[in-house]
Amino acid sequence: MTELVRCHRQQRPARPPQTRGPHVRGNRLRPSGPSWPVYEFAESDYCYGIGPIRLRLEWVNWAKPIPHEGDYWLGVRGVVIDRYGREGAVREMLVRAARIPVPPACKRPRLRVLRSSTPV
Repeated sequence: MTELVRCHRQQRPARPPQTRGPHVRGNRLRPSGPSWPVYEFAESDYCYGIGPIRLRLEWVNWAKPIPHEGDYWLGVRGVVIDRYGREGAVREMLVRAARIPVPPACKRPRLRVLRSSTPV
């Protein structure tokens, strides 16, 4: 009987893929949506491509800068955005570290406690 219960606990039900919606982390509501806006990089600012590219960055490897051509480069992963604003393929590439903007700050609503001025 205990073997049956143990085997049953290890199985997890299949869940449908979840869309990104608002979620709660640390008792605070965090908004959904992309955390990075769309950026355009010139051909000289990224490796292994021709012409300018528009990306919505998803991940930047800040921990391992790569020296290349006398400058520092960072590995990034992002979604290619065409000139009409449609999302394309996901690409990984090296981008010049000086051209990658600092990620936007997480703006979280603060829970404020109203305190009375008279002691209780």
